[in-house]
Amino acid sequence: MMAMTRGWPLLLVSFTLGATAAIAPALADEWPSRPIQIVVPFGAGGAADIITRLVGDKLATALGQPVVVEDRPGAGGNIGAAAVAHANPDGYTLLMSGSPTHSVGPYLYKDLNYDPMRDVPPVAMLAVAPNLLVVNSSLPVHSVADLVALARAKPHSVTYSSAGIGTSGYLAAELLKASADLDTSHVPYKSGPEAVTGVLSGNVTFMFFTVPALLPQVEAGQLRALAIASAERSLLVPNVPTIAEAGYPDFDVIAWYALFTPRGTPAPIVARLSAEVQKILERSDVRTEMGKLGAEPHYLSPQGLTDYVALESPKWGPLLKNIKAPEN
Repeated sequence: MMAMTRGWPLLLVSFTLGATAAIAPALADEWPSRPIQIVVPFGAGGAADIITRLVGDKLATALGQPVVVEDRPGAGGNIGAAAVAHANPDGYTLLMSGSPTHSVGPYLYKDLNYDPMRDVPPVAMLAVAPNLLVVNSSLPVHSVADLVALARAKPHSVTYSSAGIGTSGYLAAELLKASADLDTSHVPYKSGPEAVTGVLSGNVTFMFFTVPALLPQVEAGQLRALAIASAERSLLVPNVPTIAEAGYPDFDVIAWYALFTPRGTPAPIVARLSAEVQKILERSDVRTEMGKLGAEPHYLSPQGLTDYVALESPKWGPLLKNIKAPEN
């Protein structure tokens, strides 16, 4: 009897492990059987939101289930990302994010209750987009040189807005500040569209934001485009010079957009999602629509995106070492 009693725990553990191992393939075989949610940790109407809805619509058709987009902004994207990190890893909750949470966040937020790359690993990169430097069109500022001159003539008074510390717009502004040795102040907003409103209202001097979100106001004459923050000019605004052309070589800050999923999501589900995204990005209609938004479809596999972040993330460390992030 004693031998049998001692054997029961071993038998139970063995049975439990076997049953658990069988769950993942079973989930993958049945997936998806209900709507899929994609959390966008930034404000509605921004580039991440627009691109998510574009790709999400095609993904819903490919998977045969609705794809619901939920904007959950705040703390540089970490509120939404943390929610996904702690979500059930069953393939029904995804995150659309980029450098704010996965490249920059670890340098800024020392008290994160999750590890971005470990707890919300990659599914696929979807697109990249350059940042546009703009000012309110009522300002007598028509070039990067004019903006630099204004900041030097009026130290402490020139401000810039962003969707939060760690976003690509914030990084571009801080890089310009460091490169030109300027004394400018950051005015953070909860979302990109709100940050744009800050410049439109005249409460903030300038901002960097993605072309998709700024182009309507630029074309309407409400904002003036001074420069593009990418290494090359944008086809959407070909007459706008790069910041490198303005005398700041190697200036290149792009926004990138990618899908992530909670750690533990079955590998077959991740592989299926990644493959479907790759096929969607190859579609001519999707490439055309992204082009209109100022974004370029750019697929990377889970491993490819992991390697990309490993190379990109360290370059921001020196710039951010003295930056104090807001409380989560």
